[in-house]
Parts: sequence; structure tokens; C-alpha cells
Amino acid sequence: MIYAGFWKRFLAYIIDVLILIIPGLILSYVIPLAGFVVVGFLYHPIFNASFLMATPGKAIMGLAVVDEKGNALTLQNSFIRYACSFISAMFLCVGYVMNLFTAKRQTLHDLATSSVVILKTAPEVNYFDIWLAEVKKFGGDAKASQDIAKTATDLSATKAIEDLHKLFQSGAITQSEYENKKTELLKKI
Repeated sequence: MIYAGFWKRFLAYIIDVLILIIPGLILSYVIPLAGFVVVGFLYHPIFNASFLMATPGKAIMGLAVVDEKGNALTLQNSFIRYACSFISAMFLCVGYVMNLFTAKRQTLHDLATSSVVILKTAPEVNYFDIWLAEVKKFGGDAKASQDIAKTATDLSATKAIEDLHKLFQSGAITQSEYENKKTELLKKI
């Protein structure tokens, strides 16, 4: 696993903030002082626990939030991680700056939940559909989430085949290597 550094994570956070400004302002009008917190609790944990393993900002930056073994976070761990991020922000954001000094580039809320943020290429997907499918899981509709996950896997495998073909055309791999890898990827679709 390649751990994400401070600046990549910071840029991902800025993207997420930009995405959440409008919904946060609207909800702050309805629930003064708590609107942004509520929006954050409906955004960060749900996306981080989805098959995408990242918020849209992290996914755009090519990051994923996983446990220390590389598995997706549970929804419970994701909620705890987000709640602990408020503690990371206290005292001049020292909990976030810890990222610069830990071996696995972990912040305080990462350490509290045994999670890490890694570099990972994300599939091209509709983020609203992912969020909606994860919310539907609360109501017992797991099929919608499985359909989106399958579509994302298909897109990821298709891109991998395209990249493999480029390698073959450039002469980096032989015809037999190309055919073997292509067969493996087609089985995933």
C-alpha cells in the first residue's frame, strides 16, 4: 500500500468542502449551527464505507480510506472516524498535522480507528448514485448498491484492458502475455 501524504489529503478535503457548501448552507438555514455537521455525517461516513472507499474529493484525488489490512471500513468505523476528526481539528489541527510524522501517514482519527488513506485509482462513477445506494441499504435495499458496484467493476476492468492494449502496442508485453492478462480481466466483467 502506498500511503497518501498531507497535501493530497488536504486537496481532497478542499474538494469535499466545495461540494458540501451549498447543501451545508441550506441545512444550516433549517438547523442553525448544526447544518454543516449533519451534512458531514451524511456525507463522509457513508462514502468512506461504500465500495468506493472514499468521499468524492478523495476519489478525484485517487485516494481511498481502508483499514490497516487494506479492507473497506465498516459503516460503524467510518462514523467513529468522522467523529474523531473533530478531535483532530481541535488545538490548531494538530491531529491532522500528525500525518507528517507517522510512518503510515495517519492522522489522529486514522490512528483512533486503525485506518489509513492510500493511493488508489478510482473508477469513473456517478457519486450521487453511490451515496443514494448506500442510503438505501439502511432501508434494506442492498441490490441497488450491488448493481452500482458491478458497474464500477466493469468500468475498472474495461479501463485495465485498454491500458493493457496500449502496453501491447508499445511492445512492453508479448502477445501471449497480453492474451493471458486480457482473459483474466474479461472474467471479472
